[in-house]
Amino acid sequence: MARRTREEAEQTRSLLLDTAEAVFWEKGVSRTSLADIAHAAGLTRGAIYWHFQNKADLFNAMCERIEAPFFALFDALEAEAAVDPARALWRHSRRVLETISGDAQISRVIGIVNLKCEFVDELDAIEVENVRWMERCHGHLTRAFEAAERAGQLSAGVEPCRAAAGLQAFIKGIVLIWLVTPHNLPLPGCGIACLSPYFQGVFQDACWLAEDDGDADSAL
Repeated sequence: MARRTREEAEQTRSLLLDTAEAVFWEKGVSRTSLADIAHAAGLTRGAIYWHFQNKADLFNAMCERIEAPFFALFDALEAEAAVDPARALWRHSRRVLETISGDAQISRVIGIVNLKCEFVDELDAIEVENVRWMERCHGHLTRAFEAAERAGQLSAGVEPCRAAAGLQAFIKGIVLIWLVTPHNLPLPGCGIACLSPYFQGVFQDACWLAEDDGDADSAL
């Protein structure tokens, strides 16, 4: 009986998070109340407060559900950067675009965070987590660029920290354009093509292109 109760509680929690995604996307986070989510899920507000302290807590839990694939991507980046940092960064960038465009839940949550949310009032706690995540991503990229610098792969005058910030901004911009006008920038193909000039400027020669990349010739 206890096991079934735990399973039912987990099912309810998942239902609330799924419903929150849908309602946040439709109405925006600021305009959505916990009562709206409970009603859409066919549950009471009490069911929400059993699992979440407030809207910010629910929002952060929704975001946490899509983190695992990105943790795996950063683990792969770290491992591959120890061998060939330039190519590791290129592969990582491609994989990020492929992961986001290939998973409806991931792309929807990223869209909510960037297009449907105002970080004010009760949502201040969400902004703290968002900044923390961005800094974490920047740290992973910076370490990879530092490895590229030690390997002599960076172009003259390129600083690892700034190169990491540039790549982070470039990828985020590509994703946001795709979310708003997907017909103008289909992912992952067109996004990958847009990244090529950045890599050409940051790295020496074509050291960032992996030999097994099918679009290596077209990227140059």
